[in-house]
Amino acid sequence: MNNPNIDSDELTALFTADTPLIDVRAPLEFILGSLPGSVNLPILNNEERALVGTTYKQQGSEAAVMLGHEMISGQAKQDRLQQWLDFIRQHPRTVLYCFRGGKRSQITQQWLKDAGVDRPLIIGGYKQARQFLINTIDRFSENHTLLVITGPTGSGKTQLIQEIRNSYPVLDIEALARHRGSAFGGMSLPQPTQIDFENQLAVNLLKLKQNYLFDPVVVEDESRHTGRVYLPASFFEHMRSSEIIWVDEPLNTRVDNIFGDYIVATPIGQAQQARRNTQPLSSATEIQEILCQQALLLFDKYASALQAISKKLGGVRFQEVSQDLENARSSFVNRNEIQSNKTWIEKLVRYYYDPLYLGSLQRRQVNPCFKGSRQAAIDYLRARKQHA
Repeated sequence: MNNPNIDSDELTALFTADTPLIDVRAPLEFILGSLPGSVNLPILNNEERALVGTTYKQQGSEAAVMLGHEMISGQAKQDRLQQWLDFIRQHPRTVLYCFRGGKRSQITQQWLKDAGVDRPLIIGGYKQARQFLINTIDRFSENHTLLVITGPTGSGKTQLIQEIRNSYPVLDIEALARHRGSAFGGMSLPQPTQIDFENQLAVNLLKLKQNYLFDPVVVEDESRHTGRVYLPASFFEHMRSSEIIWVDEPLNTRVDNIFGDYIVATPIGQAQQARRNTQPLSSATEIQEILCQQALLLFDKYASALQAISKKLGGVRFQEVSQDLENARSSFVNRNEIQSNKTWIEKLVRYYYDPLYLGSLQRRQVNPCFKGSRQAAIDYLRARKQHA
């Protein structure tokens, strides 16, 4: 069976179908950025690629190809071919790519064909697909409407987006960035590279266009940077000029929300619960010990995050909040008590996050189409959908 190669016109279908991809570039190239759905099974490792590249520059293409074949022959060739075959056996729809759709993916394709497996490659390779994804973000920003959910820290904006996702197309930028967008917002998984973040954003936009025939797309208000990654200029500027809903919750509700997300739903809350349910089994004790260690590491992480914003807090307030955090840690260690975390959370919101967020909204001269509690905003969105 012949599998024609993938042209740029077919990239939308490839990405929205979550097509499994084999990236045959070297690991150093893959780490910098890859296409969503890729696994790195290189035809040349980093050292081999460097040697082939040097030979190409000094002696030309024919000598470089010859060297590549000499290095990747015999058992080395069989091992790499077997890796590709094993992956394709598990993922029969696999598509191949290298940097430009050149020799590396073409040779991989031929070796597979010689082994009885015919798989397509992406014409133009990673470079072509990457440009397609960048263009996708720009076109979406030009042609589609956003509805931005804003509000002070702890207002429940992310929860609101989750609650209305059955009624509206939604985009969760923090989930794509694997970061909650604040000094304390790191998640357990490492953040993607900037390129991987942009590529995944583009694929999510393609899926929204495919699955929903209407606008607006609901998105949470974010600054340009979310942790170490940042939104492409066209998309960020589009967000800043879009219609806004302001979620307005009282301080105590916001503190409770933050306490739930950053304390109860983390190893701190899990360790407290495990220690409450003490059992005589050694396995239970081991689990408690692991959770407690993770909880203490999280307290250390919060202390480091606090240190990172110490200048913006000011010396006196930094010392005050730091002491409250240390008191909460001691209460957890000595009394298995976690409610005292609300003290430092509440001060951090009042001293740092509220002035920061509200100041930003004032500078932007935000004029929301609706302002109210999270539930009121949900009701407004549902009514708006019905009357659309």
